[in-house]
Amino acid sequence: MSEQTEQMTAQIPAGVRAHLAHAALHTLAADEGIDLLHIKGPAVHESIGRPLWASTDADVIVRPKQVSAFLNVLTEHGWRHVTSFASGSAFEHAATYHHDSWGYVDVHRVFPGLTSSDWFDSLWADRRFQVIAGINCPVPSLLAQRLLLLLHVARNGRGESDADFSRAWRALNEREQIDLRSLASRLGAQVGLAAALGELDDYYDDPTHDLWMVFSQGSASRLDEWKARFHAARGPVEKTRIIAKSLFVNTDHLAMRLGRAPTTAEVMREFVGRYTEAVHEISTKLFKRS
Repeated sequence: MSEQTEQMTAQIPAGVRAHLAHAALHTLAADEGIDLLHIKGPAVHESIGRPLWASTDADVIVRPKQVSAFLNVLTEHGWRHVTSFASGSAFEHAATYHHDSWGYVDVHRVFPGLTSSDWFDSLWADRRFQVIAGINCPVPSLLAQRLLLLLHVARNGRGESDADFSRAWRALNEREQIDLRSLASRLGAQVGLAAALGELDDYYDDPTHDLWMVFSQGSASRLDEWKARFHAARGPVEKTRIIAKSLFVNTDHLAMRLGRAPTTAEVMREFVGRYTEAVHEISTKLFKRS
């Protein structure tokens, strides 16, 4: 990309670029026969009352068995890998890509909280269409859009103070709230929804309880997060993988913070810093208990 083109692209408001990114992503997926649902931002129906220009990136969910094919398509069309699923978040749900013209996209292989084996089939069967940047894009049903917003509220730690909580939950009447709970049950999203609604104690024995508690309260330490991730992991192999991940530096996130690929020395400094912080946190907890 030339310097002049970069300057012109930089002048396009992020919200506009997000709309254009959705249109571009839909076109790429449709051309390859890949099932893709547009979520959040411009994909939220105006009746829910969310500002359509608030997003700075695009978010899409891809049919799980087609994720690898879609990522290959992105790479072939100039999208650059930023973070992987494993390095993206504690839920390992999305990979981030960037395009010089269209900006950022989070490609979801699952939406945190949806745990049923047929969650994508259910969302796809009930899909509707919404025009984004002149393109008819498939989006979840209106009720599913509200559920996804609430699951996102549960992850961001702001709870009822988040404007999406009122839009997605308080705006519903009693019958509609019952319908939303029913949808959450069908998609295996009861625990995530409970975290959003302040009802997490009802699922105290669920393996993911602590993980949702960490994020919905927003005040837990990194050590608490890793303990919760270990508890939520299923089986010895997955638990061993979580332990191994906790020991190493997330180089994707470090690169994003630095704005470039980190040097070996920078990775080592980050590694030492993580251990120093962990030791300090453990020592503090032990001191408080004594």
